[in-house]
Order: sequence, then C-alpha cells, then structure tokens
Amino acid sequence: MAKVTPPTFIDGTTVAGEDVFDSIYTLSTDALNGKIETVNLKDLGDRTVGHAFLQKKSSSGGGMTAGTANLDYFTHQVIRHSSDSSQTSTSGVYRGADNMGNADANDFIAIPGASIQFYLPFRAYVLLTWQITWTCDAKMGFTDSSPSVGDRTGRRDGCHVRLFIDNEKGGNLDCNVRRVRETMFQVADDSGTGQEANVYLRDRYKGRYWSGHKWVGAPMSKGFHSASLRVIQTPGTPQVRVRARSMKYIYFKAQSPT
Repeated sequence: MAKVTPPTFIDGTTVAGEDVFDSIYTLSTDALNGKIETVNLKDLGDRTVGHAFLQKKSSSGGGMTAGTANLDYFTHQVIRHSSDSSQTSTSGVYRGADNMGNADANDFIAIPGASIQFYLPFRAYVLLTWQITWTCDAKMGFTDSSPSVGDRTGRRDGCHVRLFIDNEKGGNLDCNVRRVRETMFQVADDSGTGQEANVYLRDRYKGRYWSGHKWVGAPMSKGFHSASLRVIQTPGTPQVRVRARSMKYIYFKAQSPT
C-alpha cells in the first residue's frame, strides 16, 4: 500500500529543509503521482471518475481514412481483332477468381480509402464503420461455371467486396461481405431489330451502396492492426469501379486480463 503521510511540524521548533522536502514530496506528492493503489481508495464513498479527469486518449480513441476519386479494377479480357477474328490479344492486369466465396486472401485487392492501419496503445475493443459505393460491369443469369477467360457466355459473373481484419477475412456472415452481380442494364432497342441498344440505365440502377459496421467482439492486443475493404471479381467481369469510400475505427480500453 502506498502510504501518504501529511507533514507534522511542532510550533516553535526549528525544521530542517530536508525534513520539509521529505514530508511534502517524498512521502506525499511522490506517492500521489503514480503510486496510489486500490487499497488507498477503499474508504472513499463515491469513486466515480468523470470524463473531465481523464487524459485525452487514455481510455478511447479513433481515426479514419477516405477517398472520392474513381478506382477501376480490370481483369484480363480477350479481344478479337475486327480484321481477323481468329487473331486475339489480352488486356488488363488482374485475373480474378471463379469461386469468389472460397478465394484466398491474396486474390483480393485492398481498396485505397477504405483500408487503414492503426495503433492501439493498450488492449482494446474496436468498432469499425465504413461506407462504399461501386458498380460492376458483369452479366448474370447463366449456369456454366467454367468458360474460358474473357468469354462471358454461360457464366455467372460478378464481384465481392469483403471486410478484412489483420489480413484475415472478417467471417462468412453476410455482414462482412457484399456479393454483386450485374449493376449496369442495357436499354431495349426500339428500332424493331430485337437487338439491345448500346445505352445503359444510370443513376439508381447503376451503383451499389454499403454502409456497414463491425464490433470486434474479442479485445485486440496492444500494437498495430489493420482493417480494409477488398474487392475481387470473376475473370469474365471486365471492370469494377469504386467511387466514394471510407473506413473508420473507434477503440475502447479493455480490462487487463487477470
């Protein structure tokens, strides 16, 4: 127990400077400055500590990142030359994955503006919140699951946007992932030819929106951590465009394990 002893001086006696220093600082002030223990407070009635007495970020904190510039994700696409249909070439830099639900973490691409690294100064509970808008240039309604790359006939194309925490999937629950198929719809041709016009519906038909949150149930350890939204698409989905997005974190100090 840290003992706090108030100075006791007898009137009329000569007091040495060392005694004054020891009584006021060493035995009292020094003990109050970080050496108080639980037993020192046992006789206090109201032990409530208001927020005005807490140092900033001593029990909670947070931060965020965001972006508004468009981000485009392209897969390899087979292009047939108009002069000779037998001649093909490929474009794009990202192959994607046919089975997005079971894809490895390395198959996903982290989205800048929706990915953040943060430091916890102590063991803490963490709340994550995010917002993202995006569109997916995919076709849907097909059944064959394994056509050749670039061939959009007979496949179920689309994309996933998934939450990752410390480079691990946030889980397979729907709250941790959004699965998107076609988000751009061609307008039917009115010329009587029966062909679809090269015109697409816009506005509410075009984009997808996700405002989500995740309460990390188990306290996270002191140190650096990361949270990110990552995108993946099938090889037959030519493009995914991410628009406005953000990622926020708030942490709350957890009780030290006994």
